[in-house]
Amino acid sequence: MVPKRSLPKEFNPLLQPESSPPFDDLVERRRLGQTNLAVKPGQIGTSNATKPENLGVFDYAHLRAPLPKDLHGSGIFVSQIPESYFLMRRSTDGYISATGMFKASFPWADVADEETERKYIKSLPTTSTDETAGNVWIPPHFALKLAEEYKIALWVRALLDPAPIDKGSSDPKKSISPPPTFVVPEHISFQPPHSTPGRGRGGRQRSGSPAKNASPNKKTASPRKRATKAAHAAHAAHASAASATLQTALNNAATAAESRSQAGEDGEKVRVEVDSAVETNGTTETTHTNVKVELPAGSAELPLPDSTEEMLNTAKKMVEEARKIDGKGGKGGKRKAEGLPEEDEADAVQPAKKARVLEDELKREKVKTKALLGLSATLAIGYGFSRTLMVLC
Repeated sequence: MVPKRSLPKEFNPLLQPESSPPFDDLVERRRLGQTNLAVKPGQIGTSNATKPENLGVFDYAHLRAPLPKDLHGSGIFVSQIPESYFLMRRSTDGYISATGMFKASFPWADVADEETERKYIKSLPTTSTDETAGNVWIPPHFALKLAEEYKIALWVRALLDPAPIDKGSSDPKKSISPPPTFVVPEHISFQPPHSTPGRGRGGRQRSGSPAKNASPNKKTASPRKRATKAAHAAHAAHASAASATLQTALNNAATAAESRSQAGEDGEKVRVEVDSAVETNGTTETTHTNVKVELPAGSAELPLPDSTEEMLNTAKKMVEEARKIDGKGGKGGKRKAEGLPEEDEADAVQPAKKARVLEDELKREKVKTKALLGLSATLAIGYGFSRTLMVLC
């Protein structure tokens, strides 16, 4: 069943067509990145994102998308508000991060909005089952359709452009695999209609002077802009930010999985509270015992008693057994040691008496403990939730 969804009303104004840079500029801004995804040893395998096969060296292409400066009221950007977020396409299969698309498109969204959209995307049959870096990844053809809803079609089309992508790292020895070339379906108009004439890859070339064109000594100028040192530094900074974004998303996913696991362990515990009070009326001593049992959910597989009366009778039998042991412990007399004076006899009997008394007390405590535990288990089986039982001993 596909979850119901409704997108946030407020879009990122900086990614709207009227505020976006030209298409060719977006294509040139793309860079290849590489991140070594890692989590704490105890977090490995606790979620889809922390599976061993989803960790390690991760290659991708990214396109930096600017965010508004004022994100007051945002639920997904709270502790640290970045200047930009990243649209990403992983190199293994060319899938695009739907998580990044949502965050870049709806920077004022609530956590509940993001979770609802995440569930919707994951419910679709074409969505990848591998949540690399804690992101949800979708195929390019669906990303184009989703981009229309998010109003960022121009940006996603630029991310999918088949032109070569430069590396974001300045290290020439680093090998980064690019995503596979996306074959544009015939029914999709890939080149946006508002691109500046003459700047597109299939645009009309400006004619030049025949004399200049005939000059054999003049070198043909590169179609790409000459990068400066400042531009290289900016690209390196963006690559580091993209890598940090992925690692942060992975850390959040690992922490959330760890919290859910801890909550599950705490919920499986059976809590038993025992409260006893002694009431004396003349020569009659009455002990009132309150037993409170809290049974967690998920224990319906325990066998249930046939009736409440049967459960109470079992509990009374356990208490009666404890009462009998108490009665036996009070019986018995002294055995005098023959051939000893009164004082020596008392000294000899005293250690043996203490040992017997201690043994009787321990035995009574064991039986009482068994009775209480049996009573607690019976209550847990009979009711399955917290109940208070008053037993008159």
